[in-house]
Amino acid sequence: MLSFLSIIQTSGIQKLLANEDGPHIALTPEKITEIAGFTISNSFIYGIITAFVLGVVLFIAKKNMRLKAVKGITQFIEIIVEFVIGLIEGPLGSRKKAVKYAPIFGTFLLFIIFSNILGLLPIVGPGVFAKTAEGNTALFRPFTADLNATLAMSIIAIFIVQYLSIKESGFLGHLKHYFTDKPLNPINAFIGLLEVFGELTRVMSLSLRLFLNTAVGEILISVFAYIGKDFRSFTILPIVMFEILVAGIQAYVFTVLCATYLGQAISHGHDDEHPAHEVDPVVSAIEGEVVSH
Repeated sequence: MLSFLSIIQTSGIQKLLANEDGPHIALTPEKITEIAGFTISNSFIYGIITAFVLGVVLFIAKKNMRLKAVKGITQFIEIIVEFVIGLIEGPLGSRKKAVKYAPIFGTFLLFIIFSNILGLLPIVGPGVFAKTAEGNTALFRPFTADLNATLAMSIIAIFIVQYLSIKESGFLGHLKHYFTDKPLNPINAFIGLLEVFGELTRVMSLSLRLFLNTAVGEILISVFAYIGKDFRSFTILPIVMFEILVAGIQAYVFTVLCATYLGQAISHGHDDEHPAHEVDPVVSAIEGEVVSH
């Protein structure tokens, strides 16, 4: 722990966060360069690196996976896989579907955790600069601290939910999730349109929740570093530990909500085959819209 604190203190990040002019706070991603008219931001660079690191870790784990238990990173990934299966089994209504879709939801879980925790490293933020036309710009910014990034993740997640729902229930069966057997009835049509609009609100709620929690964490670290100029390591440590907890909670909530959305969508086509799935009480308390239709 002391070595970790010394790395934080000597890396220069606190000197840049807690400078004489005030804490460095950036609510939007900053442009690093431009390629063929496409802006490359510091959050985009960070996201690519995070995805690459996660991909390497998963590749190594897959390569070393055996029928017999293997220690190390492979065992850790196996534990995560079992955790994800158990996590989404309730919302999806069966273990068979949970095993089938675990790679998809597990990817969301691991990417969010990796992105948020790696964002606490000293090199992320003002620890490493790149010279741009605007001056010195932080080279790395947490991917989930960019609203564009969380919005893209949420759109992809909801699109996957729609695709898997159509794959499970068929196109007509999927429409029954929004419209009843009598869609020409004005009331039923209006309710169906509200359900469709609800998918857009889900995109916004997923993206804003993930973005705001990460961005607020970045601001807290900056502010506490500025306040405790002479004891930066000790003033930041509680916030860092709290952010690690938040990283896990946000990954958990995002994953379970997406699985719950899919479970609700496909339950209409399998009401006679399976009992109604359970909704995670923690998620129900956080997300008011996650209720049985």
